[in-house]
Amino acid sequence: MVGLTLLASVTNYGSNIIFSRLLSPASYGDLTALIAFSVIAAVPIGAAQTVVAERIAILLAEGEHERVRYLIRHAVAHIGMTALILGLVYALCIPLLKQALGLQAIGPAIALAPLLVVSFLIPVAYGVLQGMERFVALGAVMLAIAMSRVVIGVPWTLAGGGAGGPLFGQALGCLLALGVTAYLSRNYLLRGGSGAARAGLRRRPDRRTLAAGGVFIGFALISNLDVLLAKLMLSAHAAGEYAALVTVEKIVIFLPGAVAIVMVPSAAKAMHLDGSAGRVLRIAALLVAVTTLLVAVPASLAPHMLLRLMFGIKYVSAAAGVLPIVCAGTCLALLYLLVVYTVAIEDRRLVWLLAGGVVLQVSAIAALHSSPTQVATVQACVIALLLIVNECVFHPILRGTAVRRRRPPSTGVDGCAVSLGK
Repeated sequence: MVGLTLLASVTNYGSNIIFSRLLSPASYGDLTALIAFSVIAAVPIGAAQTVVAERIAILLAEGEHERVRYLIRHAVAHIGMTALILGLVYALCIPLLKQALGLQAIGPAIALAPLLVVSFLIPVAYGVLQGMERFVALGAVMLAIAMSRVVIGVPWTLAGGGAGGPLFGQALGCLLALGVTAYLSRNYLLRGGSGAARAGLRRRPDRRTLAAGGVFIGFALISNLDVLLAKLMLSAHAAGEYAALVTVEKIVIFLPGAVAIVMVPSAAKAMHLDGSAGRVLRIAALLVAVTTLLVAVPASLAPHMLLRLMFGIKYVSAAAGVLPIVCAGTCLALLYLLVVYTVAIEDRRLVWLLAGGVVLQVSAIAALHSSPTQVATVQACVIALLLIVNECVFHPILRGTAVRRRRPPSTGVDGCAVSLGK
């Protein structure tokens, strides 16, 4: 899982390097802004991955295979309907998005539409494989999606498709991933007649689902809103430079992504059986810190060389922003781990911390945005402050204490499976 996730990360961000060279800084800024927008738009559905994985892990531990089948069919129906509705809303808003983000052309915004729809469904597929602890298969699916951006996107871009190439290529890769997941979990695909799909279509989110979605929305805003703000407040060239810095940041954030994925079933089972998963969190945080430092330290020591090798000479003027952006990436990697952990153990409190962080982030960047380096510095300070508050109030990583809470026993098939958040 770690090896495949690493290859997927290298491929994914290697593609960003490729497109930064194929596109002008302004067009690369458009691509990065659209990707950031897609992450923010799809993140409420992204919470489904952790929720589905947590429920499947517990149900399989209890031997409740029929309830797993019900849960999968219910989740696919519910998220599928949501994906179609939100995809239609986005299609109607494409002209407004082009104007709001100052895009060079409308084509990339149109290419984003199919990617958004399939991106809403991908978290359910990931959650199924994650909950079943099919980590090798999950890593292979992630790698296939990352490769599709290059295999399809590069020819499209060279043919004149601009920033829309990698977006459409990734959409096709996501479709392939959904098919592979369906085949791998074919023994758990429930046939019609159970009422699971109808219940999924009618389902309304409960408080836990809203809280889980809110936590992921908060993290998505904090980790991507700076890109949109830089696009709006900086010049086109400076926004392209900040997009290059953010690419480095994203490598630092998601390089240890396998740690969070593997942590979810372990944390869910530990909370279910022992009433505490603090030890799981601390071990995972240590692994995340070590992994991110392996990238952050060399990047900070040779920023000019890093930008020249990754993006070319036209981005070297942003070298002063490398140190703050890798600090922001390291802090965001730990914050993402906390987000996944709190959803896995059904703790809803972190959403308030992230909401405050978003307000602080927007206010600080609005006040201090004279250069890409200044925006990166503000981003690093905001995320570091959130980690300090968490250490004092919520789920400490360094102090070695954790909230103990035993999960109430689940009751009946409907009581567990009808709601993604229940």
